Amino acid sequence: MPRPRVPLGTSDFLQLREDGLLYVDKSLFVAELLEDPGRVLLLPRPRRFGKTLNMSTARYFFERPPRAPAQAPAKASDVRGAFAGLAIEKSGERVWSHFQRHPVIFLSIKDQKGPNWSVGGSLAGLIVDEALRLAPAFEASLTADDRKTFEAIARGSRPLDLLERSLFLLTRWLHQATGEKAFVLIDEYDTPIHDVYGDEKRYEEVVGFFRNFFSAGLKDNPHLEKGVLTGILRVAKESMFSGLNNLKVHSILRKPFATNFGFSEGEVEQLCADFDLSTAERAELRSWYNGYRFGGHVVYNPWSVLSYLDDAERQPGPYWVNTGGDALIRNLLVEAGLGIESDIEALIAGHAIVKPIDEHVVLRDIDKKSDSVFSFLLMSGYLRADERLAQEASGKWRWRLTIPNKEIATVYQDVFIDWLKTGLGGSAHLQSFCRALLAGDAASVEEHLGTLLERTLSFHDTGGRAREVVYQAFVAGLLVALEGTHQVRSNRESGLGRCDVLIAPRKPGQPGVALELKVLRASETMEEALSAALEQVRSKKYAAELRGAGADPVVELAAVFDVKRVRVARG
Repeated sequence: MPRPRVPLGTSDFLQLREDGLLYVDKSLFVAELLEDPGRVLLLPRPRRFGKTLNMSTARYFFERPPRAPAQAPAKASDVRGAFAGLAIEKSGERVWSHFQRHPVIFLSIKDQKGPNWSVGGSLAGLIVDEALRLAPAFEASLTADDRKTFEAIARGSRPLDLLERSLFLLTRWLHQATGEKAFVLIDEYDTPIHDVYGDEKRYEEVVGFFRNFFSAGLKDNPHLEKGVLTGILRVAKESMFSGLNNLKVHSILRKPFATNFGFSEGEVEQLCADFDLSTAERAELRSWYNGYRFGGHVVYNPWSVLSYLDDAERQPGPYWVNTGGDALIRNLLVEAGLGIESDIEALIAGHAIVKPIDEHVVLRDIDKKSDSVFSFLLMSGYLRADERLAQEASGKWRWRLTIPNKEIATVYQDVFIDWLKTGLGGSAHLQSFCRALLAGDAASVEEHLGTLLERTLSFHDTGGRAREVVYQAFVAGLLVALEGTHQVRSNRESGLGRCDVLIAPRKPGQPGVALELKVLRASETMEEALSAALEQVRSKKYAAELRGAGADPVVELAAVFDVKRVRVARG
């Protein structure tokens, strides 16, 4: 049996089905939309998790083809055939009574971005194009005044206030002409907002327009059957959605729609069977692309899974990360600086952190509050919410957070290397530092660490946490910068105890390092602290694992920190 063809880049449901491409059945998304009592739904999910394909599926199911009344009704057989054999086929008459019954306004805003983008330009053009597509369904029934209004929109002479009312006007015209209320499907609504982040003037323009556009078209609209919006976040709740008292939000932390986006364990297992993946390949796929939790369900990254299956050599890699879209993430992490480095270090080392999470992230405030950064990382797909713990007085819940998988770990590693390069003075200095560490050159390691301490503590206000933050950041730097050639572990059990940093070669014959890190206590001198640290390395036999891995030479080092001072010695 031939393997299915992978539909990378195809998000049109009908085209995908007609071309015989692989389709992981998410058709019950349509039924769940109908079952949800909410009149206007917002479904935030990370990018490339199937939002556009789901919205396209809903469009084809619900849409009454926009033909003029005098023409014969469009045949539904082709579209009905696209749903043949899918789960939705067994949903019953209550669901199928809506098949090709409603006018549908469909706006995909995912490409509305770029330096030349504007509300009055490309976004206005998108809305006008949709109005012209729908015109055959309502144009003949327009009153004289409505015809003038529509013509003003259609010919492009459109003042902004008319554009802001266009969503409401289209639903009214369609309802009056067809007798059926309209579905409004808006895909990736927040793309322009992410794009103008940091530009206060453009940000205000975009948010102001959408506030009026959504309020007019979606709030208490008697011509609306249901409105559905997708995006990454519920952004700027205090302004953009302030008029929408009927908005219902189902984030990744909620159970509704949890299985409609991304691939489930069972779906991936079936894909592995369809593509004859070996046991090793299946384990690799899981470690790289599993790990998300939506509403308590285990979820895989669909883009990366499909990319892996489409790769003839089956080489795992950061497929989703490399599609772009993480520039804002990187900027936020770099701008946050040492204020969150200890948290990032813990995440990179495989540990969990606990943070209050706000499901309604205000994008413009993200770089002002470190907790907002973690909420944004979670909603964008760069963290996993493992467990809800306790509710704060503010109403926010505290969650245990971890990095989902190996693919996402690469983002944090790259960002941390950037931090380390900055602190050490550039890439060449970072490489020199790593060489000195592996060679056991205590004087050079001490010099580089001294530079790192001086620069990072000069530029960041870390207060009383300074020494601990630097300690954590240093360990994280080692974990990241040397992973290519060595297995680096923090607080790893070796010999008769736990070594702070153990750097074991991936291949025998390469150097290995056992490193003990200490913060100077008030009751001891640097020499005493160094001597005690080296004695601990020897007496606890921390280097035992390195010798077992064939390390040559085996280096034993100790480093003692005292605010901006550091001393390093070799055993």
